[in-house]
Amino acid sequence: MSGPGPGLVHSSTRIQAGFKVHTLQYQPTQRPIEDRFSISADDEANRLVLGLYDGHGGAAAAEHVSSTLPGALLARPPEDHARVFQELDGAMIQAFTRDHSLFRSKSPDWVRRAQVVKAGCTALILDINTDTLVASFANAGDCRAVIFNPTQEPNNQLQQTRDLNAKSPSEQERLAREHPGEEPLIVGGRLFGRLMSTRGFGDAHYKLPLGLLGNWQHRRYIDALSSVEDPGKVPMSAQYHSMFYLYRTPPYLTATPEVGTWQLEGDAFVIMASDGLWDCVASEVAVEVVRRGIEQQVDNLAEYLLDAVMDIRRPGDDVTIVLLQVTSAPPAIQTTST
Repeated sequence: MSGPGPGLVHSSTRIQAGFKVHTLQYQPTQRPIEDRFSISADDEANRLVLGLYDGHGGAAAAEHVSSTLPGALLARPPEDHARVFQELDGAMIQAFTRDHSLFRSKSPDWVRRAQVVKAGCTALILDINTDTLVASFANAGDCRAVIFNPTQEPNNQLQQTRDLNAKSPSEQERLAREHPGEEPLIVGGRLFGRLMSTRGFGDAHYKLPLGLLGNWQHRRYIDALSSVEDPGKVPMSAQYHSMFYLYRTPPYLTATPEVGTWQLEGDAFVIMASDGLWDCVASEVAVEVVRRGIEQQVDNLAEYLLDAVMDIRRPGDDVTIVLLQVTSAPPAIQTTST
């Protein structure tokens, strides 16, 4: 790709905390891209935090989380990642419910708050100690991070996060365990036949309480969310019985991420990408493409990767790639972008 072309929203390469970070966003449709990403650093704490947020139902949740979560993570140790995720999602939901309490008046910002929780987004975080190269990950959703350490034994060179969505057997088991006797929650490979996400921020309509007597409180919240629906879309309030006839023991989605750590080594790289990429290519193939790009010393490895994937299969969903390259010696600070 040469310069911004059809579908290319963003492409850049930068040096951040001694690492080379390649980023790219590709939009295959006419609608605005709903993905977001973040690159944040705390030089005093020797931390670099990369984030990837796959939005759906609009970009409001991804926009809010991408601008709020990195700072909250940097204010706490990596061991608190799961708690920070939970606290942020809880704060988003609470801000909305406060605006629609029977005993409070709405805040001036109530429309934006409703839009933020009506939409949803997954989140994938990589928190790197720039001294030790220990990378802590937190994954709530089906964005995927793939790490490749070329100095390891062949069987141990590639590691990756698990995709967590309605098609994942582990997520189906979790939902069955947390909501016994409520099958089928997954219909046609989607939660309630509608939503692929089972982890992430927002999507308040599948998290809000029913109310003490019947479902009056939930219906009231759905009416509020429907009031900020985009023109031309059928509001949830008009589909209430078909959407929520199995809705009994919320929440059905969780922002709690799977967490873990990896040890990066010299010349390692990490591919973080939204499912728009992974729907088209296997992790092993993506790694080989990036290795070839490193050998050829291409300027932007994320762009090189997408070019190769497009030769295999054209993405049908938004693609965001954040690719971290560990260099043996930190290069001089520079930034290029298109």
